[in-house]
Amino acid sequence: MRRWGWLLLVALAACGGPRLPSHEGKGTSAPSLLVLGYETEAQVEAAARALGAREVVRLEALRAAQLRLPDALPLAEAKERLRPLGLRYVEEAAARDYRPLPDGLQPQGVSPYAWHLEAVRAEEAWGVSTGAGVQVAVLDTGVDATHPALRGRVLEGLDAATGLPLPPEADESQGEMHGTHVAGLVVGEGVGVAPGALLRPVRVFSPSYVGDFRVAQAIVWAVDQGARVINLSFGGTAYSYLLHEAINYALERQVVVVAAAGNQGSVARFYPAGLPGVIAVGAADGQGRPAWFSNRGSWVGVWAPGVRIYSAIPFGGYTLLSGTSMAAPIVSGVVALIKARYPFIQPFHVYQALKAGPGPNAPLALQFSSFQRPACLYLRVLWEGAPALDVDVTLGGPGAFFAKTNAQGEVKFLQLPPGDYRLTLAFPTPQGRWFHEQSLSLNAGFSCLLPLTLSLP
Repeated sequence: MRRWGWLLLVALAACGGPRLPSHEGKGTSAPSLLVLGYETEAQVEAAARALGAREVVRLEALRAAQLRLPDALPLAEAKERLRPLGLRYVEEAAARDYRPLPDGLQPQGVSPYAWHLEAVRAEEAWGVSTGAGVQVAVLDTGVDATHPALRGRVLEGLDAATGLPLPPEADESQGEMHGTHVAGLVVGEGVGVAPGALLRPVRVFSPSYVGDFRVAQAIVWAVDQGARVINLSFGGTAYSYLLHEAINYALERQVVVVAAAGNQGSVARFYPAGLPGVIAVGAADGQGRPAWFSNRGSWVGVWAPGVRIYSAIPFGGYTLLSGTSMAAPIVSGVVALIKARYPFIQPFHVYQALKAGPGPNAPLALQFSSFQRPACLYLRVLWEGAPALDVDVTLGGPGAFFAKTNAQGEVKFLQLPPGDYRLTLAFPTPQGRWFHEQSLSLNAGFSCLLPLTLSLP
């Protein structure tokens, strides 16, 4: 294996590191920004009038809009004003970020070279697939496409903040190393798992946090540009209707979404990794054990190298970074290898292939051939005859999934493993939470065109 002699920096950066101050104080979670899901344009116009919105930005593909209000407005009051309009959902424009692990918490014990390639047996897999021609979208801080490891591998990208294109042969990193490091792990020469794949960079951070609306715009754009894999090395703790619908937009078009599980050392779900259909990636050390900082739990689907990972950074250098932010693009690289060999493979099949061996094991993933059809669940919940809003919906069985119903009482789970599940519903009521449980069998190939309706109590 080639060992690079370029500038080596020992640093650590990743998605959602522990015990660091949040960026939310910079206005990233300002209650003056609201996101709503609509059915008609008239609803958006009426909502803007009801709240005195200064600015309205629409994302028509998801029937979503973001409203900038003149003053901070409590979410509960905004929802109350908008209730008569029949909107699908109203939520704050939540923020996602990535954070560096403190230098004092630097993991030790792995040499400064691309050991992750050996761990996933990438070079063995290249005899079968290098990911040739597969577009991988990296939504991150921007990429230095002039780096020797990336030159010639980067397609035109997008600055989601401005809507302007990112030239394919320019340094668009703005000095931030995170995006270039992540991109290198997917396609970079000598460090990337899928050196034949093509990178579609989307800059979403500005500079250290990103709003959900911008992420959703970027996901839709990447899918429409032909990306077959999307890497999201960032996150936050809040569930989002908008992000769930953006993920479903990708899944419905057979695009695989890979996301970092987060670095809080927690079992709590971290989003977007915790959304149904997303391949949530935890960080493992050189012995294949979960790294101490990595989030974990039944919702984390794949574990990949995430400790002292060697990859490119702007200005031609290389560095060691640790975190689930690094583990996710390693998995995205393996996914690109799979998608190149099986162009029409569904996201659920990709997940099955990744689980064929520990690690993941790229050669075993490429040999996987048991393509069972996925299941889905389109659920509609009624409470005393009316749609039930904000019901926590948990599926436990062959997989572990969670989502919330919208104002129509509806929620969609796509690309599920078929099998028997335990469906748990938790209703918010004035008297407290009310629970309902039942068994549910989800068959392979079952259509989600019509909802399964549950009328309760």
